[in-house]
Amino acid sequence: KMEEEIWKYILLNGKTNQLKVKNPVYEKGELKSIDDLKPFNKKDDEGNPVKPTLADANSEKRNIYKEFFKKPFKNLLVLSGAGSSMDVGGLSMWQLWKETEKKYKIDKKENKPEIDGFKIIREAVKFDSEEKNLESLLSHIEGYSKFVKDVEIEIGGVKKQLTVIKGEIFKLIQDKCTIPAPSDNFPHKTFLEKLLQRKQTNPRIKIFTLNYDLLFEYAATEVNAIVVDGFSFTFPRTFSGRYFDYDIVQREGSKLKEEDNFIQRVFHLHKLHGSLNWERVDSDQKVIINNNASKPLMVYPREAKYEDSYGQPFFEMMARFQKNLRKNNDTLLICIGYSFNDKHINAANEEALNQNPGFRLASIDPGFESDNISPSLNEIKKVAKESERILLTSESFTEFAKHYPEIKTYENFNQQAINLNNG
Repeated sequence: KMEEEIWKYILLNGKTNQLKVKNPVYEKGELKSIDDLKPFNKKDDEGNPVKPTLADANSEKRNIYKEFFKKPFKNLLVLSGAGSSMDVGGLSMWQLWKETEKKYKIDKKENKPEIDGFKIIREAVKFDSEEKNLESLLSHIEGYSKFVKDVEIEIGGVKKQLTVIKGEIFKLIQDKCTIPAPSDNFPHKTFLEKLLQRKQTNPRIKIFTLNYDLLFEYAATEVNAIVVDGFSFTFPRTFSGRYFDYDIVQREGSKLKEEDNFIQRVFHLHKLHGSLNWERVDSDQKVIINNNASKPLMVYPREAKYEDSYGQPFFEMMARFQKNLRKNNDTLLICIGYSFNDKHINAANEEALNQNPGFRLASIDPGFESDNISPSLNEIKKVAKESERILLTSESFTEFAKHYPEIKTYENFNQQAINLNNG
């Protein structure tokens, strides 16, 4: 019996722009080999069809998406999910599950068997799902300790309450999301450098991230960009939504008499799920930036995250996300490494696609053709087969940043370096 041929899309952008490969093999989000590509019409000098290679597949795919991104969009928005940090050491939810499992495993002692502490925890809260879903387990633990009982669990002779275990898992997530700025392969920097070539008279680029790490902040420092992040310019840097309405202009020596000159390399950063360096000051509920925050203000993965996102500063960030998607004059949202698993984000995206004719969506995700994608992404995939307003492409963030088209809109003046302390 011959092995079944498997065809998967590597790009979808309406009826005319579709690319499929046969028996693709991926490694860490990168396409490593294919058996065939269609459509592909190259012929050799004798007019015989040429067998397509991996390089052909990548080059055809990149040519199509480069054309799509070359169009000058008035409002350019980026939504970055867990996948965007994975190229530089971030972990997926499944990897976080494995790390948690490792944390509660007690190795075999002389005459005692190995103890699977993670299994003991799951049994204690009656979590019998086969799915290795940390978000769903944390929701279970939280619900159980709140509505049933904050039970004490014994693992290898040590007793701990459920609420303590939940705190330990939160701490593990926090530690694993603390990613240093990479020294060589730094896609955030490469991408930002290109995005910031836009004319500064256009609306500022707005980056919305679901990640807690500081990779966009590090990238901004490396490309001499100024980040408008909703925090004050005084110390301690304190949150207020009004700071998103401020901009930075150059007045002295401005060529235009009446108008101020917007300076280059400024972008907005909205952290929809919080950040490793945000901290709530209990005395007056203010949120400040503290690079040594002992209890970072973060929306941890669990059911209650939707409630969390109605508190400040999350509500402000989310409101700005929705407001920007509604701008009915040529808006592009580029999703990078976003799995389409967050209900409130999906609702905003779907509303924009349905209600805003000037809205386009691009998703950069090597796994958009895998069998276990979210229902929301599945719907978007159906639309992408018909509509050129949606582009889906199979690409890692590193490769996408490298191949994203440069916009040559102005001569690059000798820029003076500006370093604002975002600490």
